[in-house]
Amino acid sequence: MTVLEVAVYALVLTGGKSPFFCEQKDQAAAPVVECTSGLSATEEKGVIHYDSGVTVSRLPDGNLSFSNGITAHWGAGSWVQFSNGVSLRRVAGGNFKSSTGMLCEAGGTTKASCHKDAE
Repeated sequence: MTVLEVAVYALVLTGGKSPFFCEQKDQAAAPVVECTSGLSATEEKGVIHYDSGVTVSRLPDGNLSFSNGITAHWGAGSWVQFSNGVSLRRVAGGNFKSSTGMLCEAGGTTKASCHKDAE
């Protein structure tokens, strides 16, 4: 689990319209990623567990599985389209751009932010 990964899925879970910041906090049991969007997450055996009760895992075929029923599929132009209306694609530097005008980028290994894209 990377902080950017947690932020990108949090963007999908929240609908992708409001900016937020995520930071990894080392807890006694395991690292926790806390986001200003109100979500926090931990990882166990490759599954990301959000405090909202939603889990996100990668299936053997590479597809994503959201426990709340959100589905994802490849769309045109390398966009991953989610069933809640958010689409994402990887851009330069390993960052992610959303169809809602947001850009998610890592700030080192312990921080990530999703903010309005200046483009």
